[in-house]
Amino acid sequence: MILNILLIIISIFIENIFNLYLNMFKYIAPLFTLLSLIFIFPYFKNAKKEYYIFSFFSGLLYDLFFTNFYVLNSIIFFIISIGMFYILRNHKNNYITIVYTSLFSIFLYNLINFLIFNMFNYYNYSLIDLSYILRHFLLGNLLYVTILYLFLKKRYFKHIINS
Repeated sequence: MILNILLIIISIFIENIFNLYLNMFKYIAPLFTLLSLIFIFPYFKNAKKEYYIFSFFSGLLYDLFFTNFYVLNSIIFFIISIGMFYILRNHKNNYITIVYTSLFSIFLYNLINFLIFNMFNYYNYSLIDLSYILRHFLLGNLLYVTILYLFLKKRYFKHIINS
């Protein structure tokens, strides 16, 4: 459990660095904290309730550091973790599944934000803006997932990955 918490804290730290210092690169918009839930899943494979609780509190930490909507991302992380749980539980934990789950998570996160912001007229943006955001979320996040997969494959959950 300590390694899971450490992975979330490191993801928040790296995401914070990207937001502070690398925001001039328009092609890298991080969602590292959300994507780290994919790598935390193997330790919660048989504990659905605990995984959802951990995801909710990860979203709460994300809210505290990056947004001023203090429950919104907690709920979004919870919703996405439901999809992650069923994808990862029913497929082998290999690179293809992790990339597929990452794409699912990135698209769903942005789609939910798009719908909520437009529904409550907080921030109106069009489908063209949504596609622009999705294109810029993919490059950096897939690179992060790839690096994290290669790093954690042997050390963190070598007994779980069936590649």
